[in-house]
Amino acid sequence: MVDNLMKVAEKTLKLNNIKDEIEKASVSLNGKKPSAREKLMLLFDEGTFIEVGAFVKQRPVELFENSVISANEGVICGYGSVDGKLSFAFCQDASILKGSISEMHAQKIVNIIEMAYKANAPIISILDSYGVRLKEGIDALAGYGKILAAFNKINGEILHICIVSGVCAGVLSFIPTIADYVVMVKDAELFLNSPDVIQSRFMEENVGTAEVAYKNGLISEICEDDKEAVIKTKSFLTLMCEAPLNDDNINRQTFEIENILENLEYDVLDIIKSIADDGKITELFGGYAKNIVTAIISMNSLTIGVIANQNMVNSGNLDAAASKKASKFIDFCTCMDMPILTLVDTNGFCAEKYENIEESSYLFSSYINTEVPKVTLILRKAYGSGYISMCSKVSGADFIMALPTAQIAILPSMTGSIFMYDKHIAASENPIIDRKTFEEQYIETYTNPYEAAKRGLIDDIIDPKTTRQLLISTFEMLLDK
Repeated sequence: MVDNLMKVAEKTLKLNNIKDEIEKASVSLNGKKPSAREKLMLLFDEGTFIEVGAFVKQRPVELFENSVISANEGVICGYGSVDGKLSFAFCQDASILKGSISEMHAQKIVNIIEMAYKANAPIISILDSYGVRLKEGIDALAGYGKILAAFNKINGEILHICIVSGVCAGVLSFIPTIADYVVMVKDAELFLNSPDVIQSRFMEENVGTAEVAYKNGLISEICEDDKEAVIKTKSFLTLMCEAPLNDDNINRQTFEIENILENLEYDVLDIIKSIADDGKITELFGGYAKNIVTAIISMNSLTIGVIANQNMVNSGNLDAAASKKASKFIDFCTCMDMPILTLVDTNGFCAEKYENIEESSYLFSSYINTEVPKVTLILRKAYGSGYISMCSKVSGADFIMALPTAQIAILPSMTGSIFMYDKHIAASENPIIDRKTFEEQYIETYTNPYEAAKRGLIDDIIDPKTTRQLLISTFEMLLDK
């Protein structure tokens, strides 16, 4: 009996010591930013967070004289409920040895990733670390590799959301690149090599800042602070894990689409909002390759990924960066088993000084290889390699619609008509038709959507005001694909 009481007392003392360390780890560095534990409390539903690995510590043989025993190894791991959904998370604590990664720090992270995978639940990584713990040498370096290996194994299997809350340095910066959704606090830093070294050569670039990361497509959104980052994370998690609730009418007509397309230049986001439930849209990686839009919407409470040429940027013409961005998004939609809507308005691929043909081909390949439902709507221009790559029949579209304003051809109308006129008519001694009249006939004969419909290249030509209704009907028809 006495022995049992002694054991209970020892265990209680140990738990109290852990609590003391946890409280120390929760002290903010500057008195403004929330501590690691406070971030997790913001994320998880009240009273649901269960910590995993709180007793993990460095092995005695690794401790140096006068070393600091780090609370929780500088990272807090656990699971719980986020808006009612089972989720796993880890949050690095920069107040403990600057959140540096040790062997046991890495072991805790790998363990929570594996737990999330086994539970088929989302994993949320909150990054705030200056890098590897140098005193541990290659053991800590190996820990880096184990973390990256674990994340790569779950890539495409479970949802991974990443918050860059503070410094994300060195190899750790690879983690956001393989996450499905990444938000970054505006004063955080993300870099592979120290900005102090890089800026000595490139002073004009704010290396490592949120603005540069957003422009380069490394992050989805920039947040004002950690609280906003958590709110956006919870919102995205809810969007991806359950049918969004809405009061929008399934039969709502979209009269505005015709008015939007009357403008020579328009914002394709306006069209996406017009067909989305309640006009709500979540755009991803909007700072990178702006000539193409990747976004998530719901239609009649069905979550759908949208890829659209952005007319406002280089007339929606494609390039290697746009292809790469859209291809990555298609892979994400495939992972989440999410249908894809493609909105087409492009002259094709623009000529680049240093053409990256391999990356330009990614878009076509990704459409071909995904098995999710794919619906395409041609808004205006659908020319050449751009049309073929933007989910045409040959690249795997299940259903293609076109508006009456659509033009589908090998070359843009002006280019194609001039080429044919100069080669076949102007070359004759007595041209039977002038160039302007020939261009009008070329458009009527070669580019109007009814010609494509005759050949089975599109399935329907629709009235713009029925766009939302018909898209919803088509996606529901394809749900069992």
